[in-house]
This record gives sequence, structure tokens and C-alpha cells, in this order.
Amino acid sequence: MDIFLSSLLVLFFTSLQLSVVSRIPLNHGMADILLLFVIAWCLNRQARRYYIPVLLAGGLISFISSLPFPTALISYLVAAFLTRALLSRLWEMPVFSMLLLTIVATFFQHLLYIVIMQFQGVAIPLLSSLQEITLPSIFLNIIFALPMYLIVQDTQKFVYQEVEND
Repeated sequence: MDIFLSSLLVLFFTSLQLSVVSRIPLNHGMADILLLFVIAWCLNRQARRYYIPVLLAGGLISFISSLPFPTALISYLVAAFLTRALLSRLWEMPVFSMLLLTIVATFFQHLLYIVIMQFQGVAIPLLSSLQEITLPSIFLNIIFALPMYLIVQDTQKFVYQEVEND
């Protein structure tokens, strides 16, 4: 049940990302609600097959975006593994963990995008791209992080409560 529901949520948030969230830029930065979904889904200790929605989300965005294929997939996998690695090491403050991981994962994702674009021969000035794209994206992701966390946690309560009763 958790794989089916998480896959549906990935498809829903992908369509929401493409139709609504991408139309809300701040300077040149945009929110990435699929990255937020990946982090929020991986924050639950009961989500043992967390890699399936991560691979689906990364594959979809890699297919849709104009960046080279593995770039979005790599950034989502790193965010998921970082979340799972820090889950056992961070204190029991999941909302703070969500905010901290949102900042770190967004920064890493944009740094990865900048490096990949540099290897493709696109001259991107590091300082101005951090100021005009990365910082506004981090700000927008922080705004969307709490609603995404609450939606995913409510969904996971429903899913894992049902699994425990079987």
C-alpha cells in the first residue's frame, strides 16, 4: 500500500510542480516540491522502501527537465540518503530536521546543477547564480516545507497504521 500511495503522490506532486509551483518564481529561483516530498517521506522511520518514490520522482524530473538525465535523480537520491543517514543521528525534532535538510538538499541540488552546466560548457558565474537562483529557491522551499511535511505525515499515518493492523 505504501508503494502505491507514494507513487500516486509522486505523480500528483509532479503535476503540481509543473503546473502551479513552476509559475511562482522568486527572482530566478523556484521551489522544488518533489525534493520536499522526498525529504518528508524519508523522515518517517517506518518507510523502509523509501527508495521507490525517490527513484520514481528522480526519473520523472530527469526525463522532464532539460538538464542531463542523471542530474535530478542524483540530487534526489543524495537527499534521500542524507535524510535516512541523519534520521538516526538527529534529535527528535522532525520539523526542524525537515527545514535543515531542505536547506542542505536544495543547496546541494543547485551546486550539482551548476557543476553539470559548467561541464556542458555553459558559463555560469557561481556567485550570481547562488544569489539569484539558489537563495530564492531555498527561501521558497522553506515556505513549502511545512505544508509538505504535514501532508506527507498525515498520509504516512494512514498508510502505516493500516500496515500495523494487518
